[in-house]
Amino acid sequence: MTTLWLIIQREFTSNVLTSRFMIGFVVCLMSTAAAVFVQIEDYEKRLSAYHTALQEHQEEIRTWDLYSQINPKAHRKPNPLSIFSVGMEKSGADMVSIELATPIWEKEAQKQGSDNPFLSIFLAIDVIFVFKIVLSVLAILFAYNTISGEREDGTLKLVLSNSVPRDALVLGKYLGSMLSLFPIVVISFTVGVVIAYASPATDFDIGDLLRLLMILLVSLLYVSICYLLGMLLSVWTKVASTTLILSMFVWGILTIVHSNLATLAVVKFPMHKSQSEKEVRQQIGTIWEDFKKERTAQVLKMIGHAHPISAISYEGEISVGLNMSSPGELGFEEFYALKPIHKMDTTKFQAVLGYQEPLRIRYADKAEEILKRREAVDERNRQLGRNISRLSFTDVYGFAVGAITDTDRNSYNDFINQARNYKRQIVDYLTNKNVFSARAWFSRDQGKAEFADLPIFQHRSNSLSENLSLALGDIFILLAWNVSLFMGTYVSFLRYDLS
Repeated sequence: MTTLWLIIQREFTSNVLTSRFMIGFVVCLMSTAAAVFVQIEDYEKRLSAYHTALQEHQEEIRTWDLYSQINPKAHRKPNPLSIFSVGMEKSGADMVSIELATPIWEKEAQKQGSDNPFLSIFLAIDVIFVFKIVLSVLAILFAYNTISGEREDGTLKLVLSNSVPRDALVLGKYLGSMLSLFPIVVISFTVGVVIAYASPATDFDIGDLLRLLMILLVSLLYVSICYLLGMLLSVWTKVASTTLILSMFVWGILTIVHSNLATLAVVKFPMHKSQSEKEVRQQIGTIWEDFKKERTAQVLKMIGHAHPISAISYEGEISVGLNMSSPGELGFEEFYALKPIHKMDTTKFQAVLGYQEPLRIRYADKAEEILKRREAVDERNRQLGRNISRLSFTDVYGFAVGAITDTDRNSYNDFINQARNYKRQIVDYLTNKNVFSARAWFSRDQGKAEFADLPIFQHRSNSLSENLSLALGDIFILLAWNVSLFMGTYVSFLRYDLS
């Protein structure tokens, strides 16, 4: 035990007293602080835009005086943990407009972020990106000459000639280096958390702080993997410069090339073929043609005419305006402007609307099912790309942090599903009030529509336990990488030839 402790002390001291330690520490600390400052500013802007959008929507609701004007919004609240892991926070939609006769399609939801692609790339640099790059390189620089470097200068042969067990030596070198690397990670991350916590816009709760602690622990696992990779290559090679070149080559493949190749391969050669947008729109157009046929048949039975407007009885001059959207679009809307409304008998017209509007919503749901099937295929392809990317521990690290912070693709999909559920709430709300056949659906002459009890969208984030369950698989993969690389290094060093 004394020998092991001496090896740990020696390795720790030799690392801490080097210029690479101080340079690495300063670079990591400054990069982390800079990334946090940039992301805080961006988060504050997004949060301000979110509150402004909510206020504007409330003011818009107060201007509605017809039930047909209803157009609620589902807003996604910015996640304060996106300061550390941006994920899908700035690449997905931040608002979904709820239109009763139009299906919700993630592709056409309102997106946020800069129109400048270079600025968008800059704003995507977060703490996790810094850790992926800076800490991994720093760990490799600490590890590349651990064995091969000491072999070159004769230190390794001298140490082993003093009856130092090889297992104690490899374990001591690993633990000593981790003790010198971990403070860099902990201090840099802690400074980032303090800077973020000091912002008046952030409101971290206990759950958020526990998530940040989990991010720190996962980051330590990631740094350990990077060091063990460099250490293993240091055992396998005889010259330190060769170790460094090989380590950086492997680092570049796993950190930069692999994930991009996996994404490109899935995009170019998807395993699951999805329909083109043109085919989807054609199918939806057919659905709206079917709606028109079914509506026409029923309206003929109800009033003996083919169109709802024919159900209006009136005296004197009448002006009827009709604005109808093309069935080639996702939705199918009709707007009627009836003048002079006070001279008209709209009893039959209201009965037709009471039948027609729920029917139109049902057909919009059918169109939405087509969109959801296409999205499901696309999601399976994305999942395949993520699974291929998991061959790289760098991507696994990113996936684990994204799941913990609730900024990954799953959280974004949850938002779209919540918007669709909110639409069903609105439909139930209108159905329970029997508004489709009410005169206030199309006219305010006998009373305006009331929206005091309109359901308001509440964006729900996953709980800590849900996030951890989603991240658990990736955390186990990181643990498996650590165990595998350490055992590989351990076994290889036991058979290491000093000659």
